Amino acid sequence: MSGSMDKTVRLWDLRAPQCRGLLSLPAPSLVAYDTTGVVFAVALNHYSRILMYDHANFDKAPFLTITLEDPTLARVSFPPRAIYMTSLAFSSSGKYLLVGCSGDAHYIIDAFEGHVLAKLEGHVGLERRRLDTPISIEPQRGCSGEEVSWTPDSKYVVGGGLDGRICVWDVQNMPPREGPVDLTVSPMRIQPLAKMDGHPGPARCVRFNPRLAMMATAGAELVCHHFVLRCVSLTETRPFGSQIRQRMPTKSPKNC
Repeated sequence: MSGSMDKTVRLWDLRAPQCRGLLSLPAPSLVAYDTTGVVFAVALNHYSRILMYDHANFDKAPFLTITLEDPTLARVSFPPRAIYMTSLAFSSSGKYLLVGCSGDAHYIIDAFEGHVLAKLEGHVGLERRRLDTPISIEPQRGCSGEEVSWTPDSKYVVGGGLDGRICVWDVQNMPPREGPVDLTVSPMRIQPLAKMDGHPGPARCVRFNPRLAMMATAGAELVCHHFVLRCVSLTETRPFGSQIRQRMPTKSPKNC
């Protein structure tokens, strides 16, 4: 599945050169499948909306429309600065949706009800190209899009930043929400459990191996840093940062 600047979402079969499904939208979009392949999400930055579709009925109206609003932004400026979404990722259970943004915060949403549960802070967003560049009034994408990811058990979120550091957020204790969605309720603000040195430049891509206890990050200098978990389960209560050691590449960057 792909979303493009021509305001369409296309469903592809790798065995055929033409798309198998076409969904026309009012603006360019981001797309993500859940782990079961039954539901997919479509994010529209122009409207600050996330549309949830049933794969079997993708040509019909979405069964859930989520509004991404953060009341805490109104305490910083008025009108509040818009949120620029750059990535979507479902948790392994399909219960949560991780919304990666180009600014200094990412969000976790209840994929079943649409509540904005948590706001992940403490990193430097990739909206700017350099640390000494001031933030513009209008939000921009920058080089954001691949820098935040779930761990395989969906108990932690890992993400990179403009300063090259890798942040780890513990999201196991998010408060449950019930009832109608109230956009005036502030999400739980979560600071990093650990920060690790990653790259001399922006850490633009962070991904976890779904089978092995290994995380890989990449930056503009094309060097990969591999963070390998020791033989300790992520479900233990020890601090996450103490379970990680860094393995630097021993050869030139082209061999990474």
